[in-house]
Amino acid sequence: MVERALIEELADSETALLCNAMSILGLSEPHTYYMDGTIQCLTPELPPLVGQAITIKVDTCTPGKPSNPGPMQELHRQAAELDVPLVIVCETTSGTPMRECVMGDGMAKSFISLGIEGLVTDGGVRDMPGIAAQGFRVFSIARVVQHANLHWSDLNEPVSVGGITVNNGDLIHADEGGCILVPKENHPYIAEACRLVQWFEKEAHTMSRRSDLSPAQKTKEMERIGGAHAERIAKLKASA
Repeated sequence: MVERALIEELADSETALLCNAMSILGLSEPHTYYMDGTIQCLTPELPPLVGQAITIKVDTCTPGKPSNPGPMQELHRQAAELDVPLVIVCETTSGTPMRECVMGDGMAKSFISLGIEGLVTDGGVRDMPGIAAQGFRVFSIARVVQHANLHWSDLNEPVSVGGITVNNGDLIHADEGGCILVPKENHPYIAEACRLVQWFEKEAHTMSRRSDLSPAQKTKEMERIGGAHAERIAKLKASA
């Protein structure tokens, strides 16, 4: 389980900041943890979405396919027992994702009551004004208007969304910049890595704006800032 304290600590950070933090921790394959541009933030006015993933699959638009509420009912049961903010990560299975309608505003009400903060899906969503008004965050490929029977399946199994694999229990972080998962091995160090990146960026940006220094002086100061940053990174890595 992801620690609630870590989720709360990362809740005010931009997702891009976490990407930079994971880079300094040495994560060399970013394509394995960040979703591609098909997954769009449909609630940019809301705070970042941070929580532990509950994975599930659904088919909402294959003609004649019967409803299968069992896996979603079990998801509700599990969510009620978990004492951390949660994110549903849902893969659609019909083969026509632009027609899939994974949820609407009525489902958002029940999700919120269970401590579920948002949804990430490679399908569509409807009733966005009603969903956003409740503070429920959505990351999706499109807005759609109607669905057929909801055939849920594969609860707690790995899902493929936005070009990456998400496992049940992964830590999800998303905002208007994009959606990522934070690998488990980075959990003990990611918050401190974010603080290091924030310090470096503030110092570097402040230096870049200064008009009272010559280019040579700026270069010298940037070397000093970069050296201090490198030392801090080395200490963090040594503790990892």
